[in-house]
Amino acid sequence: MHVAICDDNVADRKHLERLLSRESDKRAGTPNILYVDSYGEKMHFLTNPLKYNLIFMDMSAEPGIVEFIIERLGEMGYHAPLILYSDRIDYTAIPNLPDYVVHARKPYIPDPLPDFLALGDANVTGHVVSINVHTNSIINRIPKYTVLYALEENNACRLYLTDGTKVDVDEKIEELRQIFEPFEEFERVNTKSIVNFKYVTGVMPVAVVMQDHKELKFPILRYREYKQLKQKIDALE
Repeated sequence: MHVAICDDNVADRKHLERLLSRESDKRAGTPNILYVDSYGEKMHFLTNPLKYNLIFMDMSAEPGIVEFIIERLGEMGYHAPLILYSDRIDYTAIPNLPDYVVHARKPYIPDPLPDFLALGDANVTGHVVSINVHTNSIINRIPKYTVLYALEENNACRLYLTDGTKVDVDEKIEELRQIFEPFEEFERVNTKSIVNFKYVTGVMPVAVVMQDHKELKFPILRYREYKQLKQKIDALE
């Protein structure tokens, strides 16, 4: 499970990191270990928030920062639990918060963490992330995990899915790159191909080999980078 800590108080942030590290140790030997990232400012966090199944947050150094972050998350389609810890600011007074917000109060203590982590576990198992593309100007919601790769062919783009289906889309390859950008398993390996590295079966010196045996070429100088990316994605499974 991917967890984010968003706290601009360094001491508090480090303390929660230690508490979550202990919780992760309890999960050793299971597929439910925790991958924790920490952020002390909003913009770095907002580059890829959709990867997280659970967020802990107390950002109070800048007026209105929490409201700004939650608004941006809504625009991106975020849905997972967000644990909002009140301290100097009482976040319960913010109106019209999304249903996924859960309130707590500082200090960070061990007792409620298993319950909060259970919410994240439920998000991992119970939610299917979809991408929104268009076919003949009609929106088409496709489960992210079903996409093997995207190709631009004859000035048109097509998604290749795990069940052998091919979906023609209105988007150009650059637009698809932006759609897939929040998801770290997707990488644009050349000007006409975006690959889901979960379904890469081999990284050769000049090509990736896909689950359906398709070979997609890339510059030889990227070989080491893609080899490491494949190892990273496999380690997250």
